[in-house]
Amino acid sequence: MQTKILGHEIKTPWGPIATFVDVSKEPVVIGAAFSEIPKFLKRSGRKLDIVEFKSDPKLAGVTAVVKSWVDGDLDAFVALKVRQPGGEFTQDVWQALRKVKGGKVISYADLAAKAGRPLAVRAAGTAMSTNLIAPIVPCHRVVKTGGAVGNYGFGVDLKRKLLIHEGVDL
Repeated sequence: MQTKILGHEIKTPWGPIATFVDVSKEPVVIGAAFSEIPKFLKRSGRKLDIVEFKSDPKLAGVTAVVKSWVDGDLDAFVALKVRQPGGEFTQDVWQALRKVKGGKVISYADLAAKAGRPLAVRAAGTAMSTNLIAPIVPCHRVVKTGGAVGNYGFGVDLKRKLLIHEGVDL
């Protein structure tokens, strides 16, 4: 079966979220970012074999979930299936991160522990920097030990806005 990947942009108050969804079978998000599609492809370094940029009924579920999150359902993203390349520990970090409830934050150290390697704090940070499915794999919820906001691939200002949207007291 040939892979079919659809790309589209979803408008949010913080700018567009470019998404790439493998719709070969059941829709699976393989990329998402606070970016326009061309910028995201360049940033991610991904070469997708088949990409169509159009509206498609198979994308309606992804769009609905993102809009639900924007409207205040802070745990809406867990409804989406995701897939991205990464090693075993990186996958464990992303899986642990998807369990962090909206409105909550977690430190890099706690995230490393939840992923099964409490001493791998830097590796947990690397997993955040290679996450190609933000905000669906919500790396904006990861802060430094002690509560400082820390970095974010789309800028600290946007990270603060997302955390405020989710009710985090900064």
